[in-house]
Amino acid sequence: MSAIYPAGIDPTTPVALDRCDSYDVDTLETLIRRQLEALGCADMFDGKRVAIKPNMVMKKSPDAAATTHPAVLEAMLRILKERAADIVIAESPGGVYTEQLLRSTYRGCGLAEVAERMEVRLNYDTSARDVEAPDGKTSKMFSLITPILDADVIVNLCKLKSHSLTGYSGAVKNYFGTIPGVQKFEMHARFPDYNDFGSMLVDLCAYHVASKPTFNLLDGIVAMEGNGPTSGTPRKVGCLLSGCNPFTVDRAATAIVDIDGVIMLEEAARRGFCPATASQVKLLSDLTLEDVHVDNFIKPDTVKRPGVGVSMFRILPKLFGGRLYKWLQPRPDIDAKTCVGCGECARSCPRHTIEVQPSKDGKKRAVIAYDACIRCYCCQELCPFKAVKIHKNPIIRLIGG
Repeated sequence: MSAIYPAGIDPTTPVALDRCDSYDVDTLETLIRRQLEALGCADMFDGKRVAIKPNMVMKKSPDAAATTHPAVLEAMLRILKERAADIVIAESPGGVYTEQLLRSTYRGCGLAEVAERMEVRLNYDTSARDVEAPDGKTSKMFSLITPILDADVIVNLCKLKSHSLTGYSGAVKNYFGTIPGVQKFEMHARFPDYNDFGSMLVDLCAYHVASKPTFNLLDGIVAMEGNGPTSGTPRKVGCLLSGCNPFTVDRAATAIVDIDGVIMLEEAARRGFCPATASQVKLLSDLTLEDVHVDNFIKPDTVKRPGVGVSMFRILPKLFGGRLYKWLQPRPDIDAKTCVGCGECARSCPRHTIEVQPSKDGKKRAVIAYDACIRCYCCQELCPFKAVKIHKNPIIRLIGG
């Protein structure tokens, strides 16, 4: 077991920002080169072993805006191939961490074709190692996939998305994919409280940033709004952000789409990893965040009511022994008309609260045992048929107007 000791994560680390309205590879390459130069980190890859960590949460086509777009990967690879000694593309999607799943997901997300054309290695090593994170507040140990640990530099190709549990998914949340396979479900089970889970994500991201240089490229060209990170809808935002500190990148991005109360960033700010507000982020751009701001970005059903978003649920777990929190919290609900009984939700449930049972019409349907449900929304995230909806408590609907 290896250990990592204190290293500074500078909240003043700048963020590069550009408009970008298409996935034209030449345009992307030009913008990324310019951002690397502006950030002063263009030489960070020279002669290094570089692990590219895409967002590959599940097998989705690029049009769904749920995963790293192949054009972003290709543009980044053009730059890296000039400098890096060794490049590997490595990710642990949702589900069992096997070579078969990796091959299917690389192909389904459109990344395998790019890697093959660019002659870059795709990772099929499904081993992992335990590492110590003594500076962690909530988790002081992680099991992480081997290619990420073996790399000298991490390139984090993340996607700007809404997220039913955390409200927002971007640079920080993308590092959750360095935990192998179903161990991600185990992390949900270990940290069922929303605040603890968010704090764990900060511990995980801080471990990576403290252990080696990272370049975090956030695709906000076409984002995902609504019930992300996989069941939402594409929304053109038209921007590209990057930085060496994932916390500052996310702090800027959330202001563009008006998502606040994100526990990872609030916790990161308390620890001094990023500014308390987006206005304090140093931008390397002729643009302001307001210049690329989009109106009416749709929030997940779990948080979108004005004034009753994620932030409300931060204070509830301690009231009445947590009973009020659980009663008021939105819950996943199976749409019987859409569910085909494939069992993916049952396999992804950290607490094994879902069973596929015969229904009255003779077909199989998923059934949730709500007494044990921890409201992590893994079932919604990984349902290939979008059959898991979010049911909001009527009182919350009334308060939210």
